[in-house]
Amino acid sequence: MKKLLLLLPLFLFNYTSIAQVGPLTNICLVTVDTTFTHNVVVWERTAQTSTNPIDSIRIYRGKLLGGDTLVGSVHWDSVSQFRDYSSDPNLRPYRYRISGVDNQGLEGPLSLPHQTIHFAILEQGDSIRLRWTKYMGQPINYYNCWVDSAGSGPGVDLLHSTVNDADTSWWHSDTPLDWTGLGYIVDVDWNDQCSANKAQDHNTTRSNRANSVSPNPNSIYEGPAINEMAVYPNPISEATQLVFSSKSWSPITVFITDVTGRQIATLDPIKVLGQHQLNIDLGLYNPGMYYIVLVQQNRVYSKALLKL
Repeated sequence: MKKLLLLLPLFLFNYTSIAQVGPLTNICLVTVDTTFTHNVVVWERTAQTSTNPIDSIRIYRGKLLGGDTLVGSVHWDSVSQFRDYSSDPNLRPYRYRISGVDNQGLEGPLSLPHQTIHFAILEQGDSIRLRWTKYMGQPINYYNCWVDSAGSGPGVDLLHSTVNDADTSWWHSDTPLDWTGLGYIVDVDWNDQCSANKAQDHNTTRSNRANSVSPNPNSIYEGPAINEMAVYPNPISEATQLVFSSKSWSPITVFITDVTGRQIATLDPIKVLGQHQLNIDLGLYNPGMYYIVLVQQNRVYSKALLKL
């Protein structure tokens, strides 16, 4: 019995040491495509390691409220990038991870995340605030903000460059009186670049293109302009966050109702292109069910909110 007990730890150690692990993978960058319609995930084949030959790379995309979902797979001998045509960069930033699958079918752990830059425009009073989310996954030197009237990408006018990687907004105080049709884009400056196998090299990452367009009176028939509306946390005891994405540059009215439909609070109207977040505080109200309501171009959007 004593000999068996002495040998047991050694047996466990040897078993652990020969256990197989899947490929270890890394993303080089994620970016919005030059057409500004979808995202691109890029990795360098030389940066991936595996005991067995790698068969394929799997791409996972983060969900709005957490978690990851598999959105595609690319064979190892194919181009080392993935075009996520199911994404819409104008709605929000997207977080991606990848994993490798070896020729024995063993999948490795998810890589560290990379997240796209999401550019949004917000009108507050008489000023236009240009803001964007930080790039996640690789250090950068600074951000560039461009205005583009042709719709073909950065290169018309450089409006602003930040002095570091921390600044992510800018007040566009000299906005032209008629800025219909202008598009705003953010890209980055960094020292490195990605050399994707069988694809173009990348020396920057770009955001979506936020277009300052006038409201179309017929857009009520073109589909909803408010997307991915969510409230979290829910239920609450006091405050929550309302997050939504707007694809129309037209006023949005936000108000809160009780279960009878009576308005109990109204927020200041806003204009926003892209993802926006509002703090909703119900600390002074009684427990019960409430509704957060958005109205834009005669369309009504609502979310139920339970106050405990």
